Amino acid sequence: MPKIKRARSLLVTVFAAGAFVAVAVAVVAYRADPFMGRAGQQWSMLETYCTECHNVAEFAGGVVFEGLTPESVPEHAETFEAAVRKLRGRLMPPPGNPRPAESRIDSFVSWLEESIDEGSNAPVAGHVPIQRLNRTEYATAVKDLIDVEIDPEQYLPTDIEVDGFSNIAAALSVSPAFLEQYISVARTVARLAVGEREPKLASVYFPPPGGDQDDYVDGMPLGTRGGTMFTHVFPADGEYLFNITDLDAGLYPRSLETEHTLVVLVDRNEVFRTRIGGEADLALVNRGGAPGRAELMARFTDISVNVTAGMHEIIVTFIERSRAATDGTIFGFTPYGGFSFSGEMRVPRVMGGIEVIGPFEATGLSRTTSREKVFICEPEVADRERDCARRIAANLARRAFRRPIDQGDIDSLMPFYEAGRGAGGGAEGRFDAGIEQMVTAVLASPDFLYRAIAPPEEPGGADHHALSDLELATRLSFFLWSQGPDDALLRIAESGAFGDPGVIEAQVSRMLADPRAETLVTGFALRWLNVDELEAVDPDERLFPDFSDELREDFASEIELFIRSILLEDENVEALLTADHTFLNERLARHYGIDSVHGPQFRRVALEDEARRGLLGKAAVLLRTSYGDRTSPVLRGAWVLEKLMGTPPAPPPPNVETDLTTPEGEQPRTVRVRLEQHREAPNCNGCHGVIDPYGLALENFTVTGQWRDVDKLADAPIDASTVLPGGGAIDGPVELRQALLRRPDQFVQALTEKLMMYALGRELEYHDMPQVRAVVRAAEQHDYRLSAIVTGIVTSDAFRMQALSGEVESSDIRAVAADNSDSARLN
Repeated sequence: MPKIKRARSLLVTVFAAGAFVAVAVAVVAYRADPFMGRAGQQWSMLETYCTECHNVAEFAGGVVFEGLTPESVPEHAETFEAAVRKLRGRLMPPPGNPRPAESRIDSFVSWLEESIDEGSNAPVAGHVPIQRLNRTEYATAVKDLIDVEIDPEQYLPTDIEVDGFSNIAAALSVSPAFLEQYISVARTVARLAVGEREPKLASVYFPPPGGDQDDYVDGMPLGTRGGTMFTHVFPADGEYLFNITDLDAGLYPRSLETEHTLVVLVDRNEVFRTRIGGEADLALVNRGGAPGRAELMARFTDISVNVTAGMHEIIVTFIERSRAATDGTIFGFTPYGGFSFSGEMRVPRVMGGIEVIGPFEATGLSRTTSREKVFICEPEVADRERDCARRIAANLARRAFRRPIDQGDIDSLMPFYEAGRGAGGGAEGRFDAGIEQMVTAVLASPDFLYRAIAPPEEPGGADHHALSDLELATRLSFFLWSQGPDDALLRIAESGAFGDPGVIEAQVSRMLADPRAETLVTGFALRWLNVDELEAVDPDERLFPDFSDELREDFASEIELFIRSILLEDENVEALLTADHTFLNERLARHYGIDSVHGPQFRRVALEDEARRGLLGKAAVLLRTSYGDRTSPVLRGAWVLEKLMGTPPAPPPPNVETDLTTPEGEQPRTVRVRLEQHREAPNCNGCHGVIDPYGLALENFTVTGQWRDVDKLADAPIDASTVLPGGGAIDGPVELRQALLRRPDQFVQALTEKLMMYALGRELEYHDMPQVRAVVRAAEQHDYRLSAIVTGIVTSDAFRMQALSGEVESSDIRAVAADNSDSARLN
């Protein structure tokens, strides 16, 4: 008989003896079974506030609590995990309904979580199907394997995202056309890695649109102004020609009034310098017209430079000169503009493309880093070419396939070498051509393009199985580095040592200290917080005339540097909300109203204004949660609920009216007033009564993240006071931050849940939540540092195990590739 029924029967039996005896017996029963007493107290809250709607008749939200008992909580873990999430976000009971005290809700949530964690028989792991490398992982893996750097957005199609992440296996579908693109990029990468002795290639590089040409450009050599910077892969040693196509010397060339010096640098070493501007050049263009301009620009064509094979950095820029070197006015008043008072640019700028042509008279192929990674041997005579090719194949395949290789792997690659060698030129050319074709085959192999976990040979009766050490090494490496395991990880995996005490923990410490862990910022954190695509919001230039693309780039730099300073320096992750520092340059500092920062370089700055601290005060967050013409408490409130609290609100119903635009002819009103009118409808208040308060607390920040006390359009003061769904009154971002931290584990759990999703490459399910909470509890003992959270994740069953499934497993990878063999031909 259930414990509660036993207690009730006991009380009924003794009731006739008097209330004193009943109380005494109840106390004895509680002492014998404390859970019964606590469960009854907690369950009474559900019966009081929840069953009125969540019953068989009402069936609100498709959830029924009627007929359940405290003992059934673990049995119905999926239902009660959903209840926990709603209660943590105070999404239930809905606004306007009777609501228990905050402490009562917290106590009930803790009891539900404990009941599920201690009693659930849910699976310990989920199933991750065959997982294609996304385009970022592909580019990172190629860079690690053969040291060729490519822009994945240029070569590969966009990946489908799930919750902002592009590494979720179920979304990484494959089609014949998709595979064809991977084959094409494999050919390009192989050619760049091996090099060419007799190519004549022309490439054109354009400066970034909207780039700042009037002042120092971040990343350029100090003492320079404007210009552009790019990397180019030179296929062979030899002479190359550079052509600079446009320096803004048009028919009315005020940019030529003063003399400037242009320089070309290769790997920060000057290879070309000449002047532009001054009286002679101005007269040449003024009097000569288009022919005069052509004569001037001929000075910047066919610039001959000898360069060795491999990737090199190219910079075209101007030497910075004194702004007061002459009596003439060079710049106008604006601190970041090179305009005269009439609005015309008065300095030359790099406006057009930079052409790189060559090589001419190639002298051979230098020992580039790419060739060092590929050519681990060089055959001295033709008879040794095949043996050397097999050694190269074995070395590449082991690192690319992320496992030990056998003779079958090598034999499968050698036909590609033979085919390429037969099509080559001279003796050296034939061998290189064969290796190039073999590298293409490796990069197009399903063993490189896919990750998979093999099912056990004898499943037995278990519904899950442990990953092999090699599979564990691969999962760990893609989690922390977005690429395959390095030699150290492979050696540990091949020795079977991952099960030894402390081994995986030591590897986590080593890998987090490695620069490659920066992908946790760019691949995880920026995507989790939805601040990786700031161009998605374009502020209205009429309302925000001071906004620019350069300022948007500053927003992106600040948020990335800030997150890196917390996560990769292994601080308490709650510092993402509370840190009293950020990273600014002069332009962004002025935007924030800070006048103590000078110069274009970003540097760490202490924040005196509490409103600017943490994520809530960052312009990237505030821009991304706005519309182009107004702030949005709804977007900002939903962002706080989903990203910082881990309790996303329900999506709006279909066909709901969301336009808050002031009708034509009416006096503009504040966004707050318009939302209050919107919430007057009971159906709207059910959601907006929860979402809006979190966003209203941020109303002092404009679309572009500047502070304001007055809504200029409505000519009304900003009111950032609000009452949170739990009943707490707050006013502004500082008090909002304090409210979020009243339950310190809430933000950490929200981060941990998304980090585990990213680590596993699958969406989390209800049965994963006990392990998420276990990671958070363990991390609390280590001050909630990222290293502690990562260690907890990689030592969890969810990370180290795989649920069985009838879906395609790793043994079918080659079958998947064979299905698309017609479109996957290398020749």
